Amino acid sequence: MDIQIYLESEGNKMKKMDNNKRAMSIVDNNLSLGGHSYVLMRYVHHDEWDKYITTNMDGIIFVPSGGFDYTRCFSYMFLEDIDLQHGFFTYEATEEILKRGYIEFISLKISAISPFFYVERAVYVPNKEGKNLDIADLEQFKNIRLEQKYTELIESLEKENLWQIDPEQLKKELKGVPLEDYEPEDVTYLSYLFE
Repeated sequence: MDIQIYLESEGNKMKKMDNNKRAMSIVDNNLSLGGHSYVLMRYVHHDEWDKYITTNMDGIIFVPSGGFDYTRCFSYMFLEDIDLQHGFFTYEATEEILKRGYIEFISLKISAISPFFYVERAVYVPNKEGKNLDIADLEQFKNIRLEQKYTELIESLEKENLWQIDPEQLKKELKGVPLEDYEPEDVTYLSYLFE
């Protein structure tokens, strides 16, 4: 059974569930249908969501990341534009950010196998030794453009009939489900939908 048919047939029941319960219900259904890797790599365009999420980018750097070889999601970063002289994932850029002290960013993941997304505020900061960057969560951005973009992303994706989930609530263990690069006890509803 196709996931779209499942959603339509379960429509009324699904509308009454909160988004996290919907997500778990869809994972349970997907497990009975089989894998998605071949279809994702062969038929899904990596830039599928770009036109919905790349409006109003003044002062923001857009970085798509990941592919469908090891993931089941579209993964993006929106960074504050601090005029880095080098590409973001380079050693030289890390040195520039270490000198500045931080760089704020939005992390967005859109599931490629279900109608869910999550978006998080985060910041790269120097680690204790001051030689590498660690990620820390944020309640609100200092950068006003990023804060506006954060709200815009949620509104834009919800207009496209995607449902926002809370990743913390989907970290429940999914027993007996093998997932590449995961120990059996580390497979969760979240990792199944987005990794």
